[in-house]
Amino acid sequence: MSKKLYKVKTENTYSGSKRETIVYATDAETATFGAGVTHDEIVTLTEISPMDLGLGALKIKKLPKAKEMAEFYEGIVECLNIGTSMVDSMGIVSMQQPSPYFRGIIGEMIRDLRAGKVLSDTMSQFADVFNESTVAIIRAGETNGDLKPVLLSLATYEKRTSIIQGKLKGGMTYPIIVAIMAFLCVMFVSLKLMPEMAKQYKAFGAELPLATKMCMGFSDLVRHQPVFWIVSIALFLYIYVKRREIMGSRIMADIMIKAPILGPLYRRMLVAKMFRVLAMLLNNGTRIGRAFEITALATGHHQMRDALLNTGQRVIAGDNLYVAFSYNQQIFGNEAPKILAFLRLASHTGDAAPILTRVANAAEDEVEAQAEVVNKLMEPVMMAMLSVVVGGILFAVYFPLFNLGQVVLKGNK
Repeated sequence: MSKKLYKVKTENTYSGSKRETIVYATDAETATFGAGVTHDEIVTLTEISPMDLGLGALKIKKLPKAKEMAEFYEGIVECLNIGTSMVDSMGIVSMQQPSPYFRGIIGEMIRDLRAGKVLSDTMSQFADVFNESTVAIIRAGETNGDLKPVLLSLATYEKRTSIIQGKLKGGMTYPIIVAIMAFLCVMFVSLKLMPEMAKQYKAFGAELPLATKMCMGFSDLVRHQPVFWIVSIALFLYIYVKRREIMGSRIMADIMIKAPILGPLYRRMLVAKMFRVLAMLLNNGTRIGRAFEITALATGHHQMRDALLNTGQRVIAGDNLYVAFSYNQQIFGNEAPKILAFLRLASHTGDAAPILTRVANAAEDEVEAQAEVVNKLMEPVMMAMLSVVVGGILFAVYFPLFNLGQVVLKGNK
């Protein structure tokens, strides 16, 4: 069923306070639920067009971030702690969400909860927000009869993920800015400066260095070949639209895990996520074989997935965690001895979940610390790269000028 944009205006019958909420939902009733409308509010609902939101239309289908998911889980727990029903709790936390898309999803969940479905079943319909491991953890909490510890565990996981993602994105902001500056420098030289300099070079018939010839060739390409721009823009749009599929592909995963500096950081993130999810599943009573299967799907990397499935099969066959993981220790990289030591301790204690949580915490702490180091090193590295690009352009453009005097003298003899 196609979704539409709804503007939901409400006015409280007691206080007279008004609010306005945008919800991206399948129908008017779901939009009302997603706006968190209460029994003491008068509702005015209008179907609108994305054009009515201006630039805000770009964020209509935006998925919730890890920080927003943490607030979502924590908000439900806070409501449940004061005796609020799950349906009303969902309505309250929906009001706090910035994403019209997520509000619409919460509205559908509320509708299904009111119809008698359990929370895990409502979540399972929205795999782009609630992955299989999350649904399994929630289902385990429902089986145990207490959702609040499970939701708090998910909130902790999302919060740590948000912190790590924030540090990594902060580190990537500077390289992006530098790359844009380098691109603008190249385009300015190619479109404005190089054509004028090329006329001078050709007039004197001077022998040009290879770097200058390459700059002149690129200048001719961007100025006289519209196919270059068509292909470039089409490629950029394709990468932007398919960015999730590209980032999730096996090729990109292998590139990221083998990268010189970011590779170990990426590996630690995968290990932290793996043990965090596995600990939550085991802690909430999920069968160990099923726990490994779900964790394997949640890792997001084919090497980790294959190793976890193999480890799970060995555990089912009778091996303890230490022995089972020893057969697949290559997924831990240089951290294998330390992680295996923790797993050996878990095998002796008989309660793996707390030890796995410790391993996840340690890996996440190392990721945060390493991300800080990368952030500090990124600035001088990118400045050096920008200097090389700009310096190379200046050399290619101006170096021939030093030889023009000799060319002129030879021409006058």
